[in-house]
Amino acid sequence: AVVSTQSTGGNAIATFGLGQGHASVGPANIKAKVGQFSAQAVAGPGFGAFADATVVEAGISAGNVAGIHVGLNANTGAGVRNGNVEAHLLGFGGKIGADGIEINTPIGGVNACSVM
Repeated sequence: AVVSTQSTGGNAIATFGLGQGHASVGPANIKAKVGQFSAQAVAGPGFGAFADATVVEAGISAGNVAGIHVGLNANTGAGVRNGNVEAHLLGFGGKIGADGIEINTPIGGVNACSVM
């Protein structure tokens, strides 16, 4: 398990994670995570409050073009962070911005067109 906290430049975050990993094969990216929890307050750059809770997740993407993930989460929060405008309530929500467009549910989601 990994526990960390940090506070820099108007951004405070606390995280706990049991494990995560990723691999790339050509343009395909594969990722997995288990027991990832974080709380974040953003007051610059960006703004908002977020609580991300993922029990388990597995995902695959084709470069920066499109991706899909399945798992179980209850992510909740709203604001602007990492160049994206986002809003989630108990896993339902999405974001748009530097990471493209993403639509999520508590059991998975899709993303497309990350061009920045």
